[in-house]
Amino acid sequence: MKRIGRVFRGLFRGPRARRVERLAGRLHDEWRAGRRLPGGYEPRIRTTADRAWVRRHGTDQVDIANTGYRDLPGDWQRENRESAVVAVRQVAEGRRRGIDLYGEEFMESASHAVHEAWLVRNGRRASPEQRVPYRLLPEAEKEKDRLVVRLALELWS
Repeated sequence: MKRIGRVFRGLFRGPRARRVERLAGRLHDEWRAGRRLPGGYEPRIRTTADRAWVRRHGTDQVDIANTGYRDLPGDWQRENRESAVVAVRQVAEGRRRGIDLYGEEFMESASHAVHEAWLVRNGRRASPEQRVPYRLLPEAEKEKDRLVVRLALELWS
């Protein structure tokens, strides 16, 4: 029944909202891929403030690594969704303007936008290494932002 409700709700959302949700789910899967173990993922227990989720599950503890994106509490879906919104917007705008979406210029510009939006949301708790403008990030950190953009581009392929 729960699945039917999701399908029905999906019919009333526009293509951009569906892309955002698909991308958010992919981002969660990419994150947890590094935690893969035989038969599951290395647990990562966190506390949720999502009251509805707590009522349904009888606890405020959630293993975010062993929980699929759609089943995460809203507060643990939020970061992936927010990054997805930025990346989908960048790709949609680039397509509208006829920009070469697979060129280095677009990739760096869109990745910069993803990072800047992330800083607005997470700047206080970011490490000093992450709390810098995109151009000053170490390559490994830039690659995290580029991955968000690459996955967004795949939604249009």
